Amino acid sequence: MRGAPPSRPRGRGFTLIELVVTVALLGMILGIAAPSMRSFVVGQRIRALSYDLTSDLLLARSEALKRNAAVVVARDTEQWHAGWTMAAGALQLSKRNAVGGNVAFDGAPESITFDANGRVSSPAAQVRITLSSTSADANSRRCVELDLSGRARSLVGACT
Repeated sequence: MRGAPPSRPRGRGFTLIELVVTVALLGMILGIAAPSMRSFVVGQRIRALSYDLTSDLLLARSEALKRNAAVVVARDTEQWHAGWTMAAGALQLSKRNAVGGNVAFDGAPESITFDANGRVSSPAAQVRITLSSTSADANSRRCVELDLSGRARSLVGACT
């Protein structure tokens, strides 16, 4: 006696139609999210850059106190976005690489000098640098503020 022929096992997986619908939905979601993600990424770059500059200014002040000598934070070329160096006399203490050309450093002096007491000796006025994106789709701004006593801090928004 012969039994019934064994049934074919059902295939597991996706059909072509299910795959095409899933990819189309994923494409639409990414198309909607991409513009807002771009401004988020630009905002995070500005935020990280302001923290890098603030920490380098705090480090320069600390080094001036430790060495009992003047420490200078100066831009590498004619623009701050090309990077900056920290030096005590002829000794280079640190160097920050270029950050890209789509960042503006408004109000930044050529260099900032901390004296042996950790105070800002040059420039004579309070330093306020506004970091912003030069791309049209981002409206992110941060203020790096340095008072005459040498304390640096990073604030949200443009400097006033």
